[in-house]
Amino acid sequence: MLTRRSGALGRRDLLAATGLYVALALLVCAPALPAPTRYALGHPENDVWNHVWGYGWVEHELAAGQLPVHTTDVGWPTGGSLWFIDAFNAVLTLPVQWLGGPVLAYNTAIFLNLVLAGLGAWALAREVTGSRSGALVAGVAYASAPHLLGQLYNGISETLAVGWLPLAVLALRRLFVAPSAGRGLVAGALLAITALANWYYGLFAGVIALGLLAREGLRRLAARRRRGQLAPLPSLASAGMAGAALAALLVAGPFAAFASTMNAPDALVTRNPAFVWATLVMHNMTDVETFVHPGKFYSPDFFAESGERLIVVVYLGLALLVPALAALATPARRQAEPWFLLFGSFFVLSLGPFLYVGGAYVAARGGWIPLPFLALYQWFPMFSRISHAYRFVVGSTLALSVLLAFTVRESPRWGIRAGVFAAIVGGLRVAEAFFASPAVWPLPVADVSVSPAVAALDDGAVLDLPITMPVLARSRLLAGQLAHGQPVPFGLNDPVPTALHENHYTNFLVELERRNVSARPGALPLFDLAVGATGLRALGLRWVVVHRGDYHPDQLARVQAFLELTARRVAEDDRVSVYELPGV
Repeated sequence: MLTRRSGALGRRDLLAATGLYVALALLVCAPALPAPTRYALGHPENDVWNHVWGYGWVEHELAAGQLPVHTTDVGWPTGGSLWFIDAFNAVLTLPVQWLGGPVLAYNTAIFLNLVLAGLGAWALAREVTGSRSGALVAGVAYASAPHLLGQLYNGISETLAVGWLPLAVLALRRLFVAPSAGRGLVAGALLAITALANWYYGLFAGVIALGLLAREGLRRLAARRRRGQLAPLPSLASAGMAGAALAALLVAGPFAAFASTMNAPDALVTRNPAFVWATLVMHNMTDVETFVHPGKFYSPDFFAESGERLIVVVYLGLALLVPALAALATPARRQAEPWFLLFGSFFVLSLGPFLYVGGAYVAARGGWIPLPFLALYQWFPMFSRISHAYRFVVGSTLALSVLLAFTVRESPRWGIRAGVFAAIVGGLRVAEAFFASPAVWPLPVADVSVSPAVAALDDGAVLDLPITMPVLARSRLLAGQLAHGQPVPFGLNDPVPTALHENHYTNFLVELERRNVSARPGALPLFDLAVGATGLRALGLRWVVVHRGDYHPDQLARVQAFLELTARRVAEDDRVSVYELPGV
């Protein structure tokens, strides 16, 4: 009877937690709800288009019976090797995409990952602290992290898959507490899923596993000195090895494919060491102030520096930090200390290789102050591929969320009911994340609708104009590629492709866009342009689409006058003009 009652209580608790996190996820995703097959969550000048395109591309390749590791849809005329960074969620939401398309699949993945974030932190905190109220507010604190809202604004969908990390930690904890082959396999499976969902989070789970292993070694040394009894080491070793073998088996294939596409001669996305280091140190710095500075404070401020809409949000906030760290002042201190150590470790790693405060690196003795991340970057291959050290804030947030559950559990000692305290702290956390942090809420959305004139294109590659748009802003043209299914010249992160620079026709278009070229038709290099246009058509480029709203009126007049002379206008609406290049 006791077992049944406990199970019933567990089911009720799970239903209550799920309802709470579904409501929170709906609140976050609300801007896309009026038209979830058309509006994609994220700022339209950020990465949202690349990710929506990736969902559609993965489905298309799998439907054709091919692994999604090479594409000719982008990077025309040759295409290239490519691994879509959110392939895990794209596969997971395939049934949704079959019903409603890639935009709905993308939005659904975000929604489900937000719910899972809450449930994962809830399950971990519930087992660690035993507090119902504490576990509920831990899930709220984790799922409403300003960092997640910032990544949603950026449209980087794979970074929302944070819910697998606490589940992996929970499985690892159970393995170390009571080793068994079954628990080892569960831990290995969850470690693999965490890595497949996001390579960063797989690394985080691996770091935590190593930390638990080191802690277990110290415990056994201490127990040996006291002649205490612990689970036999061979039991833990065999269970751990079984889990590690399963994790390696599940991850090996996808990781090998990912690595091969990055290192291939025709790679569309590369991460060579020089690029990673430059990005890490000169672009993705982590300013210590941003962890506690309220308001729309960004350091670095990409928009002010380069016009990029991407934002870096690592804000932890006082509404989480103060009550979470208060656990160290309660009788639960000894239980809470490992989580404080986890928080501190990930916090230090999130600062990156050098100390950066107030918009500048801190210098001492003629150089920047190095941090532990630098040594790991130099010594361990996995760290040498990290170009976003600030993402370690996910581990810090998880640890703080568990510490918060400890504080809620102990709150009756101060004359406050745990449920009341949890409601107050949870409400303050959400309010601070939405209104007082650097994150943006309500979230913007990208309208992924496409002109019918573009969707109708077939039987030939498509060149979208302007050519010289900023890379992230130009990525929205991938919506057209999804609609018409024809190859396009641009890659996912490329400036003007070499193939366009080397052709007289497209090179002249670039010059028309970049400079105030004023040439009468009689002065145009018509022979060279005709040869260039014919060459493009021979390679398979048939259509030129002018997105008129992206041009200055003077630019538009010059470009369209040129196209009227050298190509045939076949369609036009309030958004685009479509031209066909002359046949061979």
